[in-house]
Amino acid sequence: MSVVGFDLGNLNCYIAVARQGGIEVITNDYSLHATPSCVSFGPKTRVMGDAAKQQANTNLNNTVINFKHLIGRRFTDQRTQQIRQWIPCEMIQLPDDHIGLKVNYLGEQRVFTPEQIVAALLVKLKQITENNLREVSKVTDCVVSVPYYFTDAQRRALLAATQMADLNCLRILNESTAVALAYGIYKQDLPAEGEKARNVLFLDVGHAASQAYIVAYNKGKLSMLGAAYDLDAAGRGFDGVLRDHFRHDFKERYNIDAATKPRAWQRLLEECEKLKKQMSANSTPIPINIECFMDDKDVSGKLQR
Repeated sequence: MSVVGFDLGNLNCYIAVARQGGIEVITNDYSLHATPSCVSFGPKTRVMGDAAKQQANTNLNNTVINFKHLIGRRFTDQRTQQIRQWIPCEMIQLPDDHIGLKVNYLGEQRVFTPEQIVAALLVKLKQITENNLREVSKVTDCVVSVPYYFTDAQRRALLAATQMADLNCLRILNESTAVALAYGIYKQDLPAEGEKARNVLFLDVGHAASQAYIVAYNKGKLSMLGAAYDLDAAGRGFDGVLRDHFRHDFKERYNIDAATKPRAWQRLLEECEKLKKQMSANSTPIPINIECFMDDKDVSGKLQR
């Protein structure tokens, strides 16, 4: 093995390596392919991935999530302010309009940039890779995928994060290119060169953005015909709509307002994410039940797509 591929998502990350049998997505310490894009700070230690997600609700103010699209941006950027609602820790403006994420770490207030948070997550992904692969003692070379619409500033910020994590990033690869290659590299029935190309539409509804691209394939060749993206029509947007629905439902039936308590607000969002996934696979009404949600009250509801 020479190079590791890191797919940094807004919600989860994935690690891929090339082996004799082909490309393999390796598992983490919890035997899961997906590692949460989450970094949490405590009085004694810093944790990333699954361990960070597990303690997020009890350490919400010191947990950083939804930070992928903050890298390379300015604090006063309109998109930054829109993202702010999804970040539980305090966000502050640093000199030169940079973004700072304020947490309590090792008993004192600390401020980290989004690039430093990404670097911490990359360190975790690097450790997972080294623990998983016996044939290497240290991972250095990597390729990192990014949305095709990432600006030059965002790409340079990501490169800086890889350097902080002691990684040698050989290439930043567009996610659209990675998907197109993954589809076409093993296809044996593609039209020969000179014949009419096969046009394929790829639709990626991610957590923080949706992307669509059309790729033309011939044997040994591909061409990107067009691409589009939307930073509002994405998974967490659907979660937010569901959360608003149940906020009003619970306010009317239980006389509680989840938006007034950050932990309850975040917990409701997580439950709505689970509900969304169940609704996508079922047409019957799906229940939502949360014990000791607020003021020692158990709440319940249901929704049908």
